[in-house]
Amino acid sequence: MKKKLFRIIQTLLFLALGVFFIFYFWNKLGIEEQTRIFENFKKANYWWLVASMVAGLFSHIFRALRWNLMIETFDKPPRTSVTFWALMTGYLANLAVPRLGEITRCAMLARKGKISFDKLLGSVVAERAFDLLLYVLLFFTAIAMFYDRLRDYLNEKILNGFKEKLASFTSGRMLLYVLALAAFIALLVFILRRFRNHSVIQKFRKFLANIKNGLLSVFKIKKVFLFFLYTVVIWIFYLLMIYLVYFGIEATIGLPLGSAFVVLVFGTIGIIVVQGGIGIYPIIVSEILFLYGIDIADGYAMGWLNWGAQTSLILITGLTAFIVLSFIKNTKHESPEANTAKNPE
Repeated sequence: MKKKLFRIIQTLLFLALGVFFIFYFWNKLGIEEQTRIFENFKKANYWWLVASMVAGLFSHIFRALRWNLMIETFDKPPRTSVTFWALMTGYLANLAVPRLGEITRCAMLARKGKISFDKLLGSVVAERAFDLLLYVLLFFTAIAMFYDRLRDYLNEKILNGFKEKLASFTSGRMLLYVLALAAFIALLVFILRRFRNHSVIQKFRKFLANIKNGLLSVFKIKKVFLFFLYTVVIWIFYLLMIYLVYFGIEATIGLPLGSAFVVLVFGTIGIIVVQGGIGIYPIIVSEILFLYGIDIADGYAMGWLNWGAQTSLILITGLTAFIVLSFIKNTKHESPEANTAKNPE
């Protein structure tokens, strides 16, 4: 009950933060700019938003294919369709509660494919870590390629904010966090050793072992080239999700593909900061497009159209996924190790 209440409070706080950003930015706009935003919504060619949603759909399909390559390292992967629908339930859950999606998609796939939940969760953590490293690489690539255009924006929005956070993080506070973490690890190691024969501890150790197995899946992938190919394709479709919306409103039709790349990189920060990017994502998009000569109102409208297209896709496919998975029978898969034991060569 307490856990459920905590999730409800957490969801409401993130929604409240998103609503705050919406009203904060909206009140900073003049009447003419507000009217211009509504005009963009009225005159937009929504077929381009549908095209953006199709690109988003393909990105999710290739993410499911890539996840199956990781699952293949510790178990027989289910059909791509099953993995895809499980993935979409996770995206839908993430709109409601941060990080709940990772657990949801693993739980769904574990039940439908009879695969270890712990190993699936470990593979998802490894996948997220890999994507984070790739994102950092893309972030610095964007800065290197478009530094002249981004210099003032970086100084004002990124570096100044980072300096303020760093200034508030005193050495004493840092030491307190380090000591607390060290004490927690020491306590955990003591409990695991002192009560290692207890059934609960044994289950926990097995859970950690399965998580570790899942984490290492990214290093055991057999089809490495295919894994990286899927990764590249995923990000290409992410880029298309943004670029195709450009053609939906007149003001952004002539923008270069490079601007969509910058929007992708910096817009991702908004999605990380606020759950689903609600409220803050359109603001970041408008600020980036302003650097390319687009009026703040037009950029804001483009940001909302892009956010709306992808959120609608998640809502539609996520809800469909729960329905589809309810009709799919659970299938028993045997792990590669089990097959080898039964059929030794």
